[in-house]
Amino acid sequence: MLKSQIIMPEVKNTFMGETSKPRPARKFGPGYFVREQMDYRNWTQDDLSEVTGITIKHLNRILKDKQPVTLEMAKIFAGVFDTSPQYWMNLDANYRLWLAGEKSVKEIDADLRAKIYERMPVKDMLAKGWILPFANAQELAAQVIVFWGWDKLDFEVLDNSYIPFLPRKSEAFNQFNASYAITWYRKAISVAEQFPRPAYNKGKLEQLFDALHNYTIQKDGISRFIRDLSEAGVLFFVLPHLQKTYLDGAAFFSGTNPVIVYTGRYKRIDNFWFTVAHEIAHILLHLNEKVPFVLDNLKDGATSEMETEANNLAAEKLKHPQILQYLESYTHYLTTQKVEECSAEYQIHPAVVIGKLAHEKKISYSNQGLYNEDVLRLIPERFLSWNV
Repeated sequence: MLKSQIIMPEVKNTFMGETSKPRPARKFGPGYFVREQMDYRNWTQDDLSEVTGITIKHLNRILKDKQPVTLEMAKIFAGVFDTSPQYWMNLDANYRLWLAGEKSVKEIDADLRAKIYERMPVKDMLAKGWILPFANAQELAAQVIVFWGWDKLDFEVLDNSYIPFLPRKSEAFNQFNASYAITWYRKAISVAEQFPRPAYNKGKLEQLFDALHNYTIQKDGISRFIRDLSEAGVLFFVLPHLQKTYLDGAAFFSGTNPVIVYTGRYKRIDNFWFTVAHEIAHILLHLNEKVPFVLDNLKDGATSEMETEANNLAAEKLKHPQILQYLESYTHYLTTQKVEECSAEYQIHPAVVIGKLAHEKKISYSNQGLYNEDVLRLIPERFLSWNV
């Protein structure tokens, strides 16, 4: 029996430990530590500009260590980040002295490592086998260049050609390492290139989208739906998310074929169906020259008109309005029998019913385990990227 439960308010962990305070390092300028503090607070440059009163242009030069920290600036940072003004003055002075000195081979290696680690989750990529173990920074840099398909190491390409397409209010964008999400996207592009490419048929995809809810209740419905996606010319695969990206899925074109990527961050049946429906909505409504890709974090809800449209269309195909209307008067004392009646009435998987009710806080999130299982076990192995 499912019973409505009191939902305790979210308790934010305000303890950040010793890493919450800036840590001096000879080879890093003040800009590095300002960005670190922004990361801890989940602030964008716009946020910091508003808090400090520093213009975006001036702040950007400080973050890139192109602008020395003045005494006035040190006082501002001291107040905002709970440090002393001397701390920022010392950081800047030590950095300028270091720049003026000769760099050893070890220092050059450390600099190169820092530059790459700042923009890419190297440890996570090693663990996933996306890059191979390396003996020094030069070997790492060589792999990074191949990974991105560059002629030389140039992370400004990300800043100019990729990151501007990330939603301004998404969690991925607000992270200090927004390029982590782009790193994941780059891997997704390379995985997509390995799949067969039947001709894309938009009409078939629209028909498939309309019938999506029927697949949710079929035996082997997930594998059937993926097969039919492929026949419509839509590439699908699973690619685990990288640390600090918080991605659930993505949509983009690979050549003339649309691509849907599922991360399996939440391995529930209801999460799978909503993510796939959301990405199909992006393909049909939004992808174009101005929106070449969409990287989605669905947990925090819509953050733009485009995301709201995709959410609404996905909800429509998964019968969310009907589910809420059918069970509205039963949520205070909801039984599994009623859930199954709703499921049969609208031909939708009961896990989708439970997931929608939990999302709307009609029932406790603890009930999401009902009717659910590890969805990755239901996806054919050839669509799991670690088997591609």
